[in-house]
Amino acid sequence: MDKGNIRAEIYNFFVSVELIPVLIYKFVVMWLAINSTVKKTSKVFSKKLLEIGLPEKASGLLTKEYASTKDYIFEGFLKRRNRIQNLKTKKSGGLRNVLIKMLPYGSTFSAIQGGRTKDVSSAVFLDATKMIILMVGIFRALERDVYWVAVCITAYALYSSLFGIASELIDRHQNSTKGLLGSVVNVIGEAFSDTKVIAIVGLALSSHSILGAPFVPLYHVIPNLDSFQHYISGFGVGLIAIKVYEVFVSYISYSKALTMFDSMELSHQISLLETSAELPFVCYFSIFVGLVWEGLEEIAEKFTPRVVNVFFWNGVLDIFMGLLGALTAYVLVSHSFIIKKHENCSNSNDKTRVDPQAVKRASDIVLAHMNDVTNSVYSESSAKKFSKEAATQQLTKTKKA
Repeated sequence: MDKGNIRAEIYNFFVSVELIPVLIYKFVVMWLAINSTVKKTSKVFSKKLLEIGLPEKASGLLTKEYASTKDYIFEGFLKRRNRIQNLKTKKSGGLRNVLIKMLPYGSTFSAIQGGRTKDVSSAVFLDATKMIILMVGIFRALERDVYWVAVCITAYALYSSLFGIASELIDRHQNSTKGLLGSVVNVIGEAFSDTKVIAIVGLALSSHSILGAPFVPLYHVIPNLDSFQHYISGFGVGLIAIKVYEVFVSYISYSKALTMFDSMELSHQISLLETSAELPFVCYFSIFVGLVWEGLEEIAEKFTPRVVNVFFWNGVLDIFMGLLGALTAYVLVSHSFIIKKHENCSNSNDKTRVDPQAVKRASDIVLAHMNDVTNSVYSESSAKKFSKEAATQQLTKTKKA
């Protein structure tokens, strides 16, 4: 790699660090405004349907359908339908499958029963982690340590829910939700279906929870073991962040909308940003999770003497070690098979510098078009017009029936 490419990568990194919060803020503000507009106009739509004489139940269904147009606008502009990699998951078992995954070796049994031979090794690892948590709980029960028994029970329930119940429910409902919410559900579902990632994250969580427990002698004997545990946990957090970013970029992109508007140069800039923003996103994600974790520790300190209050800079060091672990995950993923890169992601060999002004302009164009289309559909006059058409069609269907 020549010096020009290195300079371009460094420049793009810092530009992406600046742009990520800006673009997220602009999108959130626009989306909240759209939701507010849809809510107000839907009331007008529903009121008009009732005035026309449509039954309340039919009115409710039509109003819900009218409000869901917002999701189709979102998908029409931003969703890459031809680039979505559908998960071929076997959706069967229902509540029974969920309950099985709560058992100590339920994930392994479920993988074998479902014929998912590739997932068996990871399932064994996940179940082994659950067994470790249970064994720790049993040993602490023999010592009559009520506090840590409760911690182990809670940890087991959360672990099983995160990698068992949650993933099962997401798999079963990932295709039933549209728009932004549907995209988020799909992203989480695919991220939690990657058995390699989840197995490694399970290692990170279990090692931090077990080796870092207050009653383990090694925790007090080995210097800086807590920092090492935060490093391992940061590695797991980094893997999840990378997977989430890869999947989300494969689903959603401003470049699709910009191509529709014949803004090829701006579309190219957005594609460059998508490539450059992965590392900054991992950093932001890691720091955010670290802050949440330290906040939970502070809350725990107020309720139990078992968690000892520590100096402020210890928390800063914990966050830094977590970030270092996430960066390690990013480096390893870039040169390994842990996470399979999506084929449709931007070309990482293009080291052109990102133009921040062009990216901001591209974002403004996309959001402005989405806002204009939404306002045309969800204006008061449009609501009255659509309500008359919908009521007429509904009444005609009722008469024919």
